[in-house]
Amino acid sequence: MTKLVNDMRRVLPAAQIYDHPALVSTYAVDASYFEPKAKLVVDVRSIDEVLGVLRVCSENNMGVTFRGAGTAVSGQACGEGVLVRLMGPEWKRLEVLDGGKLFWSGSSVIGVEVNMALGPYQRKMAADPASITSATMGGIIADNSAGMCCMVEENSYHAVKGMRLVLADGTYLDTTDKNSVSAFRESHAGLLDELRVLREKVIADRDVVERIRRKYSIKNTIGYTVNSFVDHEDPVEILMHLMVGSEGTLGFIHEVLMETIPTPPKRAVGLMFFPSLNVATDIVIAMKDSCKIDAAEVLDFNSLTAMQNLKGIPDVMKNLQDGACAMLIETKGWDAEGVQKNVDEILEVMSRFPALSDQSFTTDENECEKLWNIRRALFPAIANFREPDEYVLTEDINIPVARLAEGCEAFQELFERYGYAAGIMGHAFHGNLHFSIPVKIADAGEVDKLHHFMIDLVELITEKFDGSLKAEHGTGRAMAPFVRKEWGDFLYEVMCRVKQLFDPRNILNPGVLISEDASAHIDGLKSPVATHPDVDLCVECGFCEQICPSRNIGLTPRQRISLSRAITKLRAEGDEETAAEWEKVFRQYGEQLCATDGLCRTRCPLGVDVANMVREVRGRNVSENVLKLADYVSGHMEGVLHKASMALSCMSLVQRIIGDSNMGRMAGATRSISGNRIPMWNKAMPKGGSKRPAVSTSHNGVQKVVYFPSCAVRTMGASKGDDSDPLMDVTVRLLQRAGLEVLFPESMDSLCCGKAFETKGLMQQADDLSAKLSAALLKASNDGEYTVLCDTSPCLARMKKTLDKRLVLMDPIEFATKNLLSRLEFKKLPRTVALHPTCSTRTMGLEDSFRELADRCAEAVVVPKGIGCCGFSGDKGFHKPELNASALEGLKNQIADCDEGYSVSRTCEIGLTLHGGKNYRNILYLVEEATR
Repeated sequence: MTKLVNDMRRVLPAAQIYDHPALVSTYAVDASYFEPKAKLVVDVRSIDEVLGVLRVCSENNMGVTFRGAGTAVSGQACGEGVLVRLMGPEWKRLEVLDGGKLFWSGSSVIGVEVNMALGPYQRKMAADPASITSATMGGIIADNSAGMCCMVEENSYHAVKGMRLVLADGTYLDTTDKNSVSAFRESHAGLLDELRVLREKVIADRDVVERIRRKYSIKNTIGYTVNSFVDHEDPVEILMHLMVGSEGTLGFIHEVLMETIPTPPKRAVGLMFFPSLNVATDIVIAMKDSCKIDAAEVLDFNSLTAMQNLKGIPDVMKNLQDGACAMLIETKGWDAEGVQKNVDEILEVMSRFPALSDQSFTTDENECEKLWNIRRALFPAIANFREPDEYVLTEDINIPVARLAEGCEAFQELFERYGYAAGIMGHAFHGNLHFSIPVKIADAGEVDKLHHFMIDLVELITEKFDGSLKAEHGTGRAMAPFVRKEWGDFLYEVMCRVKQLFDPRNILNPGVLISEDASAHIDGLKSPVATHPDVDLCVECGFCEQICPSRNIGLTPRQRISLSRAITKLRAEGDEETAAEWEKVFRQYGEQLCATDGLCRTRCPLGVDVANMVREVRGRNVSENVLKLADYVSGHMEGVLHKASMALSCMSLVQRIIGDSNMGRMAGATRSISGNRIPMWNKAMPKGGSKRPAVSTSHNGVQKVVYFPSCAVRTMGASKGDDSDPLMDVTVRLLQRAGLEVLFPESMDSLCCGKAFETKGLMQQADDLSAKLSAALLKASNDGEYTVLCDTSPCLARMKKTLDKRLVLMDPIEFATKNLLSRLEFKKLPRTVALHPTCSTRTMGLEDSFRELADRCAEAVVVPKGIGCCGFSGDKGFHKPELNASALEGLKNQIADCDEGYSVSRTCEIGLTLHGGKNYRNILYLVEEATR
């Protein structure tokens, strides 16, 4: 290892190399049920660094795995040797061409970002994996992803029209560049000749060609895409298409050129129930060639039974007859008439078959989403009913559509034989079935049972149905031992030869896709353990990671859970020394860099609450001195906030006198001397707060509103260069303009919602402050008669959770939408404004309302893409400024043409101003100006 690390330091900066065992195992965790096998993790920021890593791995005979988002479930990305993470802008190029018909994408672009870029052209990428909001394009191509709406002829293999790639020997090839291709034909003539020979062997046997065509007429991601030899003559085209679905075993995908498909804007969705899968299968076959259907999801009786206790399900689901099933159908069109025509054709076919419910469709978007949410609820419904030491094994198979019912019956018989309670659902039009089984994968007896189950499942699929063992999820390690069984000796040997040609030293993702290890699918499995009730349900899918502000500098939510589980396991095994060492890593990379914003929970299919776990960890680690300080501060809020305000005003005065540079040097030196205990000063630091403004006296019959300015607003004024009036003054002016009487709660300067204490895990102090605030607001609002406006969204979100439920609590967005739009005349100001929806804005479902409100006030509104939590997290932006900087990387370029920015949190606005280069203020400033 020492030699490997030293060699890596010749090609990479030391800060991009991670060799601590805790970080290696944590960074390498993926969505599969395999433990990571990586020995080293490195970050690369350029093609030159990729070439350097390949060279070092070749010299050390060490495997190398290029990692995407780690959302694959078959063990493609857990690494063996060196695991490579792609960091920085080099991998995120996205260019739309030819009116949206084509696009170039870097390997780290998220799938949903592609579709967002294509949206204005009413087109999209055909592949639509369930992980599209998390999966990267490199992974989507490397796994030949499809999805519930993606037809076989539109999958990644067929959509790719060009590729920029790196082979194991370090050769860079751009298949769209004539000079690059010409040079490659000369330098790699031997490789291309070998591919020609393989093609000739394949197409010489008609039975083989027919088998390939038949196997790829259904979804199939087992082994290499040997249809490349049938579909293409040019060996460069064969090479490029072999890269699709190769799971990182043949080369590194830098960028891809892909074809898109139209996406009609209108849709209708219906959920129908039938007496049996045989009926559903007959309907699918009848509709397949006569109806326009974009998605058809079938759910068997066991699946429907698992969801019977969910809220909002149709009544028919609560009393289904044995063997019943459901089908969720979506059809799209360019206009309402086209959609209705599709619906009429579908209902006409269905009218010929028996049904258990009325057959109807809805075109209402909210109702459409409610129906899809029933389908989405299946996995959580199964995963929620398992023990913490069980892992949910998800299988993904494909059989001919005509044998759908027969297949489901055979699979259920297999489940019963092994004692597995599993529901089956799938993409009916494709014959693609999914099922999930909770398994104690740390139990040797259970693993042995799983092994024999897999042997029988493979036999059933390959012999009885001649289907595919993995329709969409890839081969990985999970199915590598069975590739020969599915394809036969001849084509398996062709695949082995492909691997030898591309990667003669077997350094590219060894053990994946091609393996002679008959037990690879059950070796090196994870050992799930209970670590915290808020996170024990986590299946490490990774859907949370893209929204985490610390993802590029610390741990993600998935990684926090993984490391916490590892520490728990070490303690259970009696290795306290290693556990204590790994806990220090958790504190540095996990706990201290967690913004506890809770956005990750919104992405989690199981609602896992990592933020609460971290808050509890912080609470357990609080020292007696900190507890005493917290008690003092919470009991003397008025005095403490007054002193903080004075300190900010003093710093602001010094800043104006000596300038930003001198102030920065002085503040930096002071912080360094204090051991980083003193908050980090920055040039967007505000001056102190203002006094409570005077309000007009009561008028009989005038609607009253209680205004509670947050601690941050009362303590912090405007930043340098911002001559705005204090927010409290502006808010009062706006409310009175709307004809509202403004009330302040008594003893307001001593009130606090407790949010700052909650974030630090100081729950007792936080709850004491909430109780005090609740009593004050109840009194001010006449026991909830008057609406309470809080100008800071994060504070309001906590207030909604903890205060008396009689209170009607609103943040600026909700209040303005419900109370000001109808009372005031709005005019659009001639400017372009940027918006930052805070984490609480998103979790409270106010993101769209925020945009609509701003649209009433300004001619142009920009919501930067890829910016979630700003990472300021209360005061963390002063103590861990690197978190704020990393979270807002890329903001400045996106808002370069904006005049100013708006949000609903004073501390967030400080960080946004600092890293965006534009002044950010509360949205109430914009509303006030637009209603003058």
